[in-house]
Amino acid sequence: MLVAENLGFAYASQEPVLAQVTFSVAASRMTAVVGRNGAGKSTLLRLCNGLLTPSTGCVLVDGVDTRSVPASNLAKVVGTVFESPEHQFFKAQVAEEVSFGPKQLGLNHRQVTQRVTEALARTGLQEFASVHPLDLDRTSQRFVALASALVMKPRLLLLDEIQQGMDALAVRRLETLLSEEKAAGVAVVFVCHDMEFVARNSDDVLLFHGGQLLSADSPMVVFSASTLLQNAGLAAPECLQLSSRLGLRPALYPKHLVVSWRHYLSGTDPTKSDSEAQRERILKFPSASKDGEPS
Repeated sequence: MLVAENLGFAYASQEPVLAQVTFSVAASRMTAVVGRNGAGKSTLLRLCNGLLTPSTGCVLVDGVDTRSVPASNLAKVVGTVFESPEHQFFKAQVAEEVSFGPKQLGLNHRQVTQRVTEALARTGLQEFASVHPLDLDRTSQRFVALASALVMKPRLLLLDEIQQGMDALAVRRLETLLSEEKAAGVAVVFVCHDMEFVARNSDDVLLFHGGQLLSADSPMVVFSASTLLQNAGLAAPECLQLSSRLGLRPALYPKHLVVSWRHYLSGTDPTKSDSEAQRERILKFPSASKDGEPS
């Protein structure tokens, strides 16, 4: 769905922001873009939706070179939510904001209304349909921007730090939406600084540093490459760090860590080591509660 070939970009009279970047993103995959500030992540998204033109190389969206079509054409298949969603709003009501895109597709009133109603319901915004987007809290604004993207039924969804500042309930709603889009065949690419969110939700990870793509692989492979992470100024998810220190099977998520811990305690984990040093580390960790389950 998305291919970058030897992609490079530089703003006028400045050093390149991205150089020789090559990767691909398939449909029904969630790809995380990670790296420190200034690594070129947000610039990458703007190259993928056609708002910026590559200095070198190219970006293909569903086989179409972004240099060959206007960004407005790409918007029919590419949905984007920027890091500052309030900069995307230009209508006085949430429903009007969400309905703008489908109206540009030439849909009739019934079709537009149906799409908007569905998008507002999915994002939990029904009660805010007549509210000005800028009167909402920041989390709700992010969902308005997401609804405006989803209502277009995109095949590629680009998200820049969309989970930032959300509480646990909002994050769960967001993760449900992204899972639904993935199941529907949408390719999702999201920039994120929260490695726990990345570990839970990504199928693939693109690791950037200084405009270079250091690694493109599964979350487990990327987060297990300690030298690459250190070079990029990032840390592995806490669960992976903890499972490694305890000598358990590598675990990216809390539920997997609990499973590994239970297997270790029961002696059924085929990957556990019997070394005395690891045994001592385990014994120093709170082992069980009164009912025998891990504390």
